[in-house]
Amino acid sequence: MWKMTSKGSSTSFSRRSYRLTSDTEKPKVTGFVNDKLLSNYLHHAFPSSENTQLAATSRKPLNFQNLNEHLDRLLSEGLDNEAEDKDQNMDGRLGPATVVLDHTSGFEGLLLVDDDLLGVVGHSNFSSIRATSCVYKGKWMYEVLISSQGLMQIGWCTLHCRFNQEEGVGDTSDSYAYDGNRVRKWNVTTTNYGKAWAAGDIVTCVIDLDEGKIAFCLNGISLGVAFEDFRLGPGIAYFPAISLSFKESVAFNFGSRPIRYPFQYVYCFESVWSNCHPNVAQKCWPKTPSTA
Repeated sequence: MWKMTSKGSSTSFSRRSYRLTSDTEKPKVTGFVNDKLLSNYLHHAFPSSENTQLAATSRKPLNFQNLNEHLDRLLSEGLDNEAEDKDQNMDGRLGPATVVLDHTSGFEGLLLVDDDLLGVVGHSNFSSIRATSCVYKGKWMYEVLISSQGLMQIGWCTLHCRFNQEEGVGDTSDSYAYDGNRVRKWNVTTTNYGKAWAAGDIVTCVIDLDEGKIAFCLNGISLGVAFEDFRLGPGIAYFPAISLSFKESVAFNFGSRPIRYPFQYVYCFESVWSNCHPNVAQKCWPKTPSTA
């Protein structure tokens, strides 16, 4: 499903990458990991209230083919995430404690993903990838370091969004994106929004699932609320996601490193660093910029 390759010699240091290909391009390889170990890991990463009462031998086996069905069931049950390990599933979030890019099934097109599973480079016309965790209530954020300033659409999508090499994040009904290359926002249709980004900039993606708002910031400066009144409710959860063109690159920060521009009352995906906690964050929910 993936193989290790080396990045091009244009960089000043060597770093390994996962070379990801979509279903139409990747070889049909199975059995690359023990089925029992895989099932146990997926049950640990995505626990249900039912499975916490069952022995491992009596649980339904999980694999990458039926994981989507399992997540749908968790969301439809309105899982409150009251697991004993609060760091594993914080209230309002589903997924593993360590959040990375989903290099197993949550991508489309050809991508190079760094071995930390946080950096990604587009390697085809328009490739898409989402994170391994999703959120369904509360206020959440993540940051993206823009490594190149070309065509990219960064934001949020649901599990059921289907992308191709022409349509990506923001081009489907349940996905929402900011595009700093063309200075627009995308949700099937597109309108002017925000400011142009440049290499080295940091984009903050913020979602409020209680009030139904999505906003973006550039280098800590609010670009205003981009979307309102999007679909919420049972069975609906949003993943961080990106679509990017050939040779465009970014690096995600879900909280495993200090958040550069934290926001008050907004959680990052990983509560490792104290400045991710809402009580000590420095900035508040972004407001629409004044027209004055």
